[in-house]
Amino acid sequence: MLKLQIANEQDRKEAQNRERRRQCELERRSRIFNARNRKIGVDVPFLERQIEEKRAEINEQQRKNLAFAQQMIKDSNLAVVLEAREREERRRIELEINEYRQRYQRPEDRREYDLNDPEVLKKQLPPRASDDQPVGLSSAQKFEGEDLNYEERRKIMAEQKNAWLEQQVQERKAAEEERRKAEEAYMMAIKSRDARASELDRLERECRYRLGQANLRYNEALAAERKQLKQIMKEQEEADNTAEMYNNLTSDMLTENPDVAKSALGKNRAIGFMYKGMNQEELKKFYAAQKEQMALAKAKREAEEKMEAEWQALAKSIQHEVARQDIQDRRLRREMAKQLMEENQLLAMQQKEKEKYFKEVVYNNMPSDEYYAQFNTTTR
Repeated sequence: MLKLQIANEQDRKEAQNRERRRQCELERRSRIFNARNRKIGVDVPFLERQIEEKRAEINEQQRKNLAFAQQMIKDSNLAVVLEAREREERRRIELEINEYRQRYQRPEDRREYDLNDPEVLKKQLPPRASDDQPVGLSSAQKFEGEDLNYEERRKIMAEQKNAWLEQQVQERKAAEEERRKAEEAYMMAIKSRDARASELDRLERECRYRLGQANLRYNEALAAERKQLKQIMKEQEEADNTAEMYNNLTSDMLTENPDVAKSALGKNRAIGFMYKGMNQEELKKFYAAQKEQMALAKAKREAEEKMEAEWQALAKSIQHEVARQDIQDRRLRREMAKQLMEENQLLAMQQKEKEKYFKEVVYNNMPSDEYYAQFNTTTR
């Protein structure tokens, strides 16, 4: 006999609870193990605001489309009305144009209507209607070389020829009269010009004669004036030369008066252009002062040479001291560099021993994949 285990109500509840806990665990695991949701999370208000903005944008686009459609309907209706008005206006203009043509531009008013008249044959007269010898309709109307208006045309040509001859005669008489008057006027102008030229020539000769006489009198007076002025200038120059010679002979320059060179600005000052030189006493004083200045200059030069030698000696001693100090500094820097290199070598050896110790003693137990796989398997 087979025994079957029948699930009761409590078993079903426990199974439902286990399934619920399992689903909760899966959802919790998906939330916790998802790094993005765990660190950043989901911004629900922002998503809702985006949804609202999208809906508002869709509503606004629908409103714009509706307004655009309504405007298109209005524009279409307006275009229909304007097109109807335009057709009516064109029809009215065409009616006015046709009325104007029927009233003022009829075919029979044209210049070439006689060429396009459909009833031209009905209106034509027979070719010999104006002839004195009319013929019937069945007779020949016109022959080649026949001139029916010969007599009338010959009379008109004779009258025209007489009129032309008369006109030529009158024109020739008028031209001859005009030429005669022109010649008379030309001869009168030549006579008047010759008379005027003679009068002008006479006046010019008379004017030249008077100008010559006046120029002669003016030149004579000018020559006399120049002669008198030259005599006066000669006398004045002789008087000036005599006075200048007397003044030079009696002047302070030739007499060499020393009192003239004294200046009003001081007793030891003199006027340059009137100074004639120093006397014996002044020369002695000048030479004595010059020797004194030379001695002072020599003493000053010797003192400067002595000072320069002392400065040169001081500079050499300073230079020797600087060179010695420089040699000592270089020796000290070499010793410090050698000591620093030895310390760096010692530190490098210590670092290598430390790395060797960590590699061989401390870091020899490396974790395996099973060690990392035991983490993050449950949310509890």
